Amino acid sequence: MSLGLRNITNTVIRRSDMMLWSIHETARHGLPGVFVHVPECGLGDILLCSILFRELRKRGARNIWVMSPHPELFENNPDVDRIVCHNDRYVRLAAKMQRCIVPYYATYQPETDIDLPPHQHIIAEMCRRAKITGSVNLKPHIWLTEDEKLSKIGPDLPIVIHSSGGSAQYYMRNKDWYPERFQQVVDALSPDYRIVQIGSRDDPPLNGVLDLRGKTSLRETAAVLHGARLFVGQVGFPMHLARAVDCRSVIVYGGREPAEQTGYIANENISRQPMCSPCWYRNRCEFDRACMNQITSDEVVAACLRQLEHFGEPLAVEEYEVQPKPGVIAVD
Repeated sequence: MSLGLRNITNTVIRRSDMMLWSIHETARHGLPGVFVHVPECGLGDILLCSILFRELRKRGARNIWVMSPHPELFENNPDVDRIVCHNDRYVRLAAKMQRCIVPYYATYQPETDIDLPPHQHIIAEMCRRAKITGSVNLKPHIWLTEDEKLSKIGPDLPIVIHSSGGSAQYYMRNKDWYPERFQQVVDALSPDYRIVQIGSRDDPPLNGVLDLRGKTSLRETAAVLHGARLFVGQVGFPMHLARAVDCRSVIVYGGREPAEQTGYIANENISRQPMCSPCWYRNRCEFDRACMNQITSDEVVAACLRQLEHFGEPLAVEEYEVQPKPGVIAVD
C-alpha cells in the first residue's frame, strides 16, 4: 500500500470511528444544547465561566455541557447538565455545533507583555462574546456540599490570607504586593483573630498563621473561605473564589487594572492611580511598581477592620447591562 493510500485509509477509519462515537454519545446523553469549551487558562478565568452557565440557564438554555481542565470547580452546579473530560473528540463534536462557546474576554500580546483591556467589566465582556446580552449578575458560583461546608478549619471563623500569586500558572508580577507587608498585616490582626494562610507550598510563608499552603484542594480552599470572616489578598483566583462563597474581602489592587473592570463592589479594593495607571502590563514596569509601593500595611489593616465590622451582612451583587457589539445579532 502506498503512503498516500495508507493516509487516506487512516483518515477514513478515524472519521468512521468519530461517527460511531458521536452516535453512541448522543444516544446516551442527547445533543448538547450549548457546549462550553473552557480552554487551558487561569483558575480565576475558569471559575468565571460559572457566570455564563447561570446566565444561559436564566435565558432558558437546556442540556448545557462543559469541557474544562478543572471540572471540580463545576461539580454539583445546577446550571450544568454534563461535565466531560478534555478529549479531542468532544472538541470536534463541539466544532460542528451552532452554539459552541469558547470563553474569553481579553487578548494577551506576549511581545509587549500587555493584555489588551476590555471596554467593560471582564464578566460582561465574556458574556457579550458568548452572545449573552441584557442584565447579568457579576458574581461567580461554586456549589459546595453541606459536608464540604462543615469541613472548615477549627471552631472559630478565621481571617484567610494569600501572600503571593507567584505560583500561579500565569504569573503576573504587577498583581503582587509584598510578603513583608502581608506579614505586617498578620502581626496587626493576629492578637485578636486567628489567621489562616492559603496558596501554593512555594508561596512566601507568613509567621503566626495556620499554614495551609499546598495542603488543600480547590474545593477544600473554597470551604475554608466559606467558613472565614474575611479574605485578604490580591487580584487572582482566591479573590474570585472568595466572592463565589460570599466571603468578605480586602483586595490589594495597585494600579495595573481598574477594580471596576475586574473586581467586585462587595470587596474593599485598595488602588492607586499614578500617571502610568492602568497599564495592563503583566510583569513589565518602568516605574518601580509605584502603584503597589504606595499602598501601606496600615491602610490594608484599616480596610480589614472596616470589613470585619460588617461581617454577617449580605454582600452586594452588581448588575450589569450587557449590550451586543454593533452589527451583531444578540442571542437571549
